[in-house]
Amino acid sequence: MPLSGLLSASSAGWPSIFYVFGAVGTVWCVAFLIFVYEDPSTNPKMNIDEKKYIQKALGNVSGAPIPPIPWKSIIKSLPFWAILLAHMGHNYGYETLMTELPTYMKQVLHFSIKDNGFLSALPYLAMWLFSIFISHVADWLLTKPCFTHTIVRKLINGIGQYGPAIALVAASFTGCDRWLTVAILTIGVGLNGGIYSGFKVNHLDISPQFAGILMAFTNCLANLAGLLAPIYAGNVVLGTPSQAKWRVVFVTAAGVYAACCTFYILFGSGERQSWDQQEDPDKKKEADSDPEIVTTRA
Repeated sequence: MPLSGLLSASSAGWPSIFYVFGAVGTVWCVAFLIFVYEDPSTNPKMNIDEKKYIQKALGNVSGAPIPPIPWKSIIKSLPFWAILLAHMGHNYGYETLMTELPTYMKQVLHFSIKDNGFLSALPYLAMWLFSIFISHVADWLLTKPCFTHTIVRKLINGIGQYGPAIALVAASFTGCDRWLTVAILTIGVGLNGGIYSGFKVNHLDISPQFAGILMAFTNCLANLAGLLAPIYAGNVVLGTPSQAKWRVVFVTAAGVYAACCTFYILFGSGERQSWDQQEDPDKKKEADSDPEIVTTRA
């Protein structure tokens, strides 16, 4: 965002933004294709201890193939739906701010394009820093016997989604007080960093084996929900922009944040789900070779 503001105000003009970030994306993509592997077992450069640690954390120490995806069980799983709705609610609110905050700062707060870039970036800088801090808090809480994974995920996610909801409502009633609005949005979006130690990592809690599949599924639908945010905001603010119109945009996003977070708190879980359990092949061999167990099965 700061770089976009500087590029737009420079002699190169706004098209330079697309060239610069397009080049950066291409370089990153090439690096990704060269250095990223499918899983620990196919990475020849990974330390053997690190490889075993990751496989053990994923519940696949033996390296046995991952079983078929239990789609029916996933669809019937309330903890999965809790993550999905939390993800969709987050993306809607996040995209409202990401795409519309620069416009709001220009139309209502009347910041210059250069200042706009820097000030629009402040909330996301705060979010980055807070996400690092709160992740250590979450890990510390998990070392305490009274805090389960479920409690920690719900608590941290509540901060990450109720925080921005409250800030959006507050910012919609600050009038044209530029710096108070910027301060409130910076704090609110900063608190949004809690979602990374909340629902974002929760896929791995409930299903270590299928976390990638779950993330792909929720992220796809969440991005579709995020597409609605700028469309809705554009229709509401259509014509002459005003504080009242922007209030509707912000309060709607706050409502979505709060509603989806409430569903997550009611039905979310930090425990591994039964449909993710994988039978240990070594134990299965022992069971098959044990006469008593064989007799019992018969």
